[in-house]
Amino acid sequence: MNNIELYCCYSLNLREFLYNNGLRYKLAALNPNSKSLFWVYVKDEKLDRLLNEWSMNKKIISNQ
Repeated sequence: MNNIELYCCYSLNLREFLYNNGLRYKLAALNPNSKSLFWVYVKDEKLDRLLNEWSMNKKIISNQ
């Protein structure tokens, strides 16, 4: 049986960034404890690359 890794995104800004770069979430859900909406993605190379790009952009912006 294959193990599928999932990534939960709680940031609307990150979700928009991923969407604008061609990535679509597989599921949207509401956290029962916090009542926060989140989006679930299947982890793959494209998601990893975009998350790294997102992190680098956040560091550059915060250092300005």
